[in-house]
Amino acid sequence: MTFTQMLTLAEAAAPIVIDGGLGSAAEDRGIDLDHALWSAELIRRDPDTLRAVHTAFANSGARILTTASYQATPLGFAAAGISAEEGSRIIGDSVRIARTAADRSAAPGTSILVAGSVGPYGAALGDGAEYTGSYHRSPEDYTAFHRPRIEALAEAGADLLAIETQPRLDEIRALIALTEDIGLPAWVTVTLRGTTDTTAPTMPDGSTLADFAEVVAASASVNAIGVNCVRPSLVTPALSELSKHTDLPLIAYPNSGETYDADTLTWHDGAEPGVGSWPAAEWTHLGARIIGGCCRVRPDDIAELSERTSR
Repeated sequence: MTFTQMLTLAEAAAPIVIDGGLGSAAEDRGIDLDHALWSAELIRRDPDTLRAVHTAFANSGARILTTASYQATPLGFAAAGISAEEGSRIIGDSVRIARTAADRSAAPGTSILVAGSVGPYGAALGDGAEYTGSYHRSPEDYTAFHRPRIEALAEAGADLLAIETQPRLDEIRALIALTEDIGLPAWVTVTLRGTTDTTAPTMPDGSTLADFAEVVAASASVNAIGVNCVRPSLVTPALSELSKHTDLPLIAYPNSGETYDADTLTWHDGAEPGVGSWPAAEWTHLGARIIGGCCRVRPDDIAELSERTSR
């Protein structure tokens, strides 16, 4: 089954449930991810644990698994003393590991897809810039940065690209152009600046969600847009705003509601309700055809979400 076919089925049935926080689930297994490559370090150091984490999400009901390539970037590889050639192999392995877990976990007659994770340039800076958008590069710089990873994901057989946690519209433009070159379908999700829950959310670089929808509308390769790694309470206003400006399927995979401190690079307890209280039915009504979790959302949470959305 292709991503487009899965989305078509979701229009008439339950939303597609995807996985949750890969890094959080790995840390729960005692893995130290205090590394420049973050969860991408698992690809070469502990592929068995990475495969087990993917499998846990698949067994919890996730129908799309995202690869551990979010922070697998030229900057990160260079900092770790890894050559460009070895970096491409590592990225390809991220697809192969996820594919093995997907194929082994899929029930007869069903498919679990593999989405190649493409994080923003800011993720490689290691200072939380994916949540602030406090960087700027030329379109050519963005293209040179992202092309090796996207090409490696495509060559390894990813079903689609998860262009995620994006804080800047100029970078999204460059990424969309790359998806057109490569020929893979994609979803694009953004983070949001710290707004109140009653005002229209905006991207960290100040772009509106209407701006975001307009840029994506010009692309035939982007099949869904939405938000990820935001507080759950921001999902409803974000989807409501996006639904005014696009007919594309929407996607939402918030974090647990805990607060990320970009200065200390740590998460702190938040006051948001757990996955069991997420208004998934409301998100579906607003157009969300793909729902899952991001940081601090574990396999048990995805199992609960899967059960609730299948009723």
